[in-house]
Amino acid sequence: MNYLNKGILVAAVAGILFLIESCSTGPDYIREGAKKYNEKDYSGSINDFNKEIENNSSSDSAYLMKGKAENLLGKFREAVNDFSKSIDLNNTFDALFNRGIAYLSLNENDSAFSDFSSAIQLKPTSDTAYYCRGYVLGLLHKRQEAIADYDKAILINPRYQTAYVNRGNVKSDIEDYDGALEDYSISLDLNPHDISAYFDRGYTLKLLGDNEQAVSDFNKVLEAAPDNKDVYYLRGEARMDLKKYKDAIEDFTSIIKLNHKDGKAYFFRGMSYLKIKNKKQACTDLKRSGELGYVDANAELTKNCKPPKKLKNKR
Repeated sequence: MNYLNKGILVAAVAGILFLIESCSTGPDYIREGAKKYNEKDYSGSINDFNKEIENNSSSDSAYLMKGKAENLLGKFREAVNDFSKSIDLNNTFDALFNRGIAYLSLNENDSAFSDFSSAIQLKPTSDTAYYCRGYVLGLLHKRQEAIADYDKAILINPRYQTAYVNRGNVKSDIEDYDGALEDYSISLDLNPHDISAYFDRGYTLKLLGDNEQAVSDFNKVLEAAPDNKDVYYLRGEARMDLKKYKDAIEDFTSIIKLNHKDGKAYFFRGMSYLKIKNKKQACTDLKRSGELGYVDANAELTKNCKPPKKLKNKR
């Protein structure tokens, strides 16, 4: 038998075996479940994977795919259980990594760290596994180890934009502000539309006293998120430091429009009004701030808004 004929025979036998298997097992629930999963019908896909498990309780793939669907539905405890069954049957990178994600979502960070570490052992070239373990290490306050994992993720994938952002955040936590700024800037070169990176860089610039650049970054954030109260605060404070009090008043006014019971915003707007010599409006704001429970307002009221002394009647 020549090679060509042998190949035809093998193909024919494989086809017969496929037909026999199809007849014996019925519907292909794995394939149907995967199709629904790709169509984002996660509940439907879980039903199919359950049917596959009923027919074949040793299907590690069914447990794995079911766990992935449960993760996406926020059913993290169920996902952990299914990934564990998949791992018992077949200790794969995919199952370990995704169980780590489920543990992370449950705030069980030690278990997440263990799974990401095991996943890295199976696939040491996975930039995402190093990234996720670095994130967990940051949550566990093991910051130098977190930076080392982000370093590895970036070494594997130099264009891993969010790895630069997260590494910058950890560097900021350890007061390596120059290193943090460098990481944020690289991340924005890779993705100029990342609002979180603009926020983080702006915050760091403000800490360093570079208020002009900080305001520029906060402007970018507010273009995309005009209702972000935290950014109005930061930009307002930066503008006060720059002695741009009218601009600061606009920021604190924006906060008050979003929440008319924000005593802190009234306080800072009042202090800004004092700087431009509008004492009447300043005292109105400081009084309102005190009424809303912002304690710093009381001292400023006493200092700047004393009632005029009554003149004694002459006899």
